[in-house]
Amino acid sequence: MKKNSVVITAVLYGVAAGALAHAQAPAAGGAAPTKVAVINLSEAMARTKEGQEVAKKINDKFGPKKADFDKRQQDIEQLTDKLNKGRATMSEDARNQLTADINKKSTDLKRFGEDSQAEMDADEGRATQELQQKMFPILQQYAIQNNFAVVIDVGQQSPVLWYASATNITDVLVALYDQSHPVASAGAPAPPPSKAAPPAAPPTKKQ
Repeated sequence: MKKNSVVITAVLYGVAAGALAHAQAPAAGGAAPTKVAVINLSEAMARTKEGQEVAKKINDKFGPKKADFDKRQQDIEQLTDKLNKGRATMSEDARNQLTADINKKSTDLKRFGEDSQAEMDADEGRATQELQQKMFPILQQYAIQNNFAVVIDVGQQSPVLWYASATNITDVLVALYDQSHPVASAGAPAPPPSKAAPPAAPPTKKQ
């Protein structure tokens, strides 16, 4: 299972480009959009109050599983150390029994880690999709209102090598999202329903 993380990863560029491609055409006689903006869309979603809240929920859900995983792993390491140190003095039956215990615990741990990882990935995927569905209309409206011809995602695996910081609209979109989808503060009454729910985990071979 992966180490805890609050970063929400998503495949964004193609989806965002598809949404912006349906933006309204300029009025007859009006100037065509010419400006370009960039955004780190996965970062923007993770930084929204809603994104942070959902990430915390997922961290809280998988925290106990991570602790359980770590304890099981430590138990296996202790048994392995015991086997290595006592190999010369143990009877064959004792060595075989200890080896069998280690193998069983290792198999159980591997299955537990894979199941927990799959569950966490599914939770993160659902949360990311929900955030995307809410973020894209806000992004599209902002791009149209500000006469942007193109908005490029410069998040992970982006081919963009350089851009002027003034073209980065990540902070703006975080603020606009929080305005459109407010999250109730702890102890405060929840806001009325509006068009307004991503994640984290224990450790495995995936680092």
